[in-house]
Amino acid sequence: MGNQRNDRLGQIDVAILGGGPAGLQAALVLSRTRKKIMVFDDPEPPRNAASHGVHNFLGLDGLLPADIRKIAWQQIDRYASAELHKNKIANVSKNEDGLFLVTDNSGASIKARKVILAFGYHDVYPDIPGFVECWADTIIPCPFCDGYENRDRLWGVVVNSKMVQNWTTRIKVFIPSDIEITSSYQDELSRLGITIHRGNIINVNRTDSKVESISLDSGEKIEVETLFWIPPRRRSPLLQKLVENLGLKLDSEGNVETDEMRQTNVKGIYAAGDVRQTMPIGALAASYDGGMAATSIVREWYH
Repeated sequence: MGNQRNDRLGQIDVAILGGGPAGLQAALVLSRTRKKIMVFDDPEPPRNAASHGVHNFLGLDGLLPADIRKIAWQQIDRYASAELHKNKIANVSKNEDGLFLVTDNSGASIKARKVILAFGYHDVYPDIPGFVECWADTIIPCPFCDGYENRDRLWGVVVNSKMVQNWTTRIKVFIPSDIEITSSYQDELSRLGITIHRGNIINVNRTDSKVESISLDSGEKIEVETLFWIPPRRRSPLLQKLVENLGLKLDSEGNVETDEMRQTNVKGIYAAGDVRQTMPIGALAASYDGGMAATSIVREWYH
């Protein structure tokens, strides 16, 4: 999958940091414009590694992420312009000649005229027994991704969202005891037939990857079959390096700010996919982002 090499060229046209949908779409577009590209894909398992299938992506619906990557590289390799390197990037700086110096954890570096940030982030799983075992099957962070596969089940909602009613009418809401809720919110849920349970989840009771109930710190055990749960996320340490070294601008929530063409405030650096979004945007939207970044680079190449 991809032309994996250990050596470094002296200079390339574009370094793409991240080998998910955003990075691979950018690589495909740029390969067809005959740019010399390196895609650096972190050897750590990607955020969607636990997925049972990518959905809402026309032509690829239901395929495993690994299979989509394999297909993508078969298509990218056709143009003989991109190389895949399974390396973790430690830093990006700018040389006196105006080129970017992309350095991996081994200390090896490559010069690039342009850089696309497409490395996304990783979920931080809560230290709750049973969570990891059920993750991406019956504990889901995105109903658009996995709601259909969990349709008509008894859902426990750990985030404030009404959209789950598109997939089920059997809903329970879990709210930590230290969070205040308004009486109007309680009344609204009551009208919808949704029960509220107060307390902190301390255990996910399961059979294999199937949720059966959850236990609260109050001692209460509540039957559920699916949990809609968005855990905190861990961003790449590389972002802080870019802020310090290049003045990369982040928004108030720590996302990379870009213009409509996905260019950051640092000329020559673009961002695509989850790295510039507060909420996960899905494979199709991430691919669109990557294509926009690549198109922007091509349009500006000779300006």
